[in-house]
Amino acid sequence: MNTVYRRDLSRMIHSSVVGTIIVLFLMMMGAMFFVDFFDNVQALNLRKFFSQAPLLLSIFCPALTMGTFAEERSHQTLELLETMPVQTWKIVLAKFLCCMTLLAVVFGFTLSYPISLSTLGALDWGPVIGGYIALMLLGGGYLALGILASACTKEQISAFLLAFFMCFALTFIHRLSADSSGMTATMLQNLSANAHFSNIARGVIDIRDILYALTLQFFALTATVLVLEAKKYPAV
Repeated sequence: MNTVYRRDLSRMIHSSVVGTIIVLFLMMMGAMFFVDFFDNVQALNLRKFFSQAPLLLSIFCPALTMGTFAEERSHQTLELLETMPVQTWKIVLAKFLCCMTLLAVVFGFTLSYPISLSTLGALDWGPVIGGYIALMLLGGGYLALGILASACTKEQISAFLLAFFMCFALTFIHRLSADSSGMTATMLQNLSANAHFSNIARGVIDIRDILYALTLQFFALTATVLVLEAKKYPAV
């Protein structure tokens, strides 16, 4: 698993496509920060910055993961990888951890934003830390969905579109319950990634929000393993 992890990490680091995706994502994150900063000069917080992050993650994570299996399949290296003495779940987990590592590095570059704000006054670091924890949890869920989409498709663009649809739907599904109440509204709120994200981003750590993100990651990665196993041993 460590070999697959290091191989994929090296491949993604040296990929011009991945590099371009990361640069564009950081540029959009920076634009969000500076627009919010100049709109609210007196407010030393990143609340609006974090509130807009799920939409960007629903684009960035599918773009980052679209080649995890689709590219392997197009280069005909997936079959070779599956013949090696490594279990399928370890391959999936290695690719997931590789993407999580890159996501953590990308978020590391954005730490300059709260550090810059802290030089202007007393910044409340609680919501900032909670916001970054929420970004990693939500990003992990979206990465897992992206890996699932890549395992289900043969082309990277198809994987991106499928993953983007799933991430976008989870981000804004709570909007369907804006003017309603009852069990349906509660269910949509519980399914919404944005609803869970907003709690942690405000610095409110609720075990239900953490379990939501971990459950999303678990089921998406488990489904990826099942898809790969089904394609490895197709029914006659």
